[in-house]
Order: sequence, then C-alpha cells, then structure tokens
Amino acid sequence: MLVTAITTWEGTPAALEGVVAGSKAAAPIHESLGAKNPRLMRSFAGGDVDRVEYMIDFDSFEACGAFTDAMMSSEWFETMMKEVAAAYPAIKNCGTRFVYNEI
Repeated sequence: MLVTAITTWEGTPAALEGVVAGSKAAAPIHESLGAKNPRLMRSFAGGDVDRVEYMIDFDSFEACGAFTDAMMSSEWFETMMKEVAAAYPAIKNCGTRFVYNEI
C-alpha cells in the first residue's frame, strides 16, 4: 500500500527558494531513513503560489512510522526545526498530512 506524507510550506518568494534548497538537501537524508520518491511540488496554474508541498512515499504504514520515529530523533530534525523557527514569519510550516492510495 502506498503511503505519502505531504508537508505544506507557505512563505514569501525568497523564503520558498530556501525551502527548495532545503528540500534538495533533505531528500537524501529522508531516503537514508527509509522514504522514497522525495519531491517538492509547486503550483504553476491554480492553487496557492505562496505554498509548496514536499512529498515522500512509503510502502506501508509501518515503514512510514519507522521513518517518522527515526527522523524525529535525528540531529538533522532538531537543527531543521530551529532553522524553521528562526525564519518565521517569512516561512511557515502548515503541517504534514498522511494519505494512502486506495486504488
């Protein structure tokens, strides 16, 4: 079963460029912790141009949970959270939702 974590970021154009750079750096870290297919999606027609969505996939709920546990206990996550807090309000983490494919 495909499980996808979708984290939404909102910010100024300059701050969103920082999210692009941060996402490029985070992708191999996330893959090393068990995530698959990292990508940063940006609207070009419709939607919110002041938002981007970072997505990663997992083969199961269990794999998603193992990744989340490993990530939240990592030094990388602690550092990233401090950087995000320092960049507020130019950039805002709007939260992460988890979805699964039913077809």
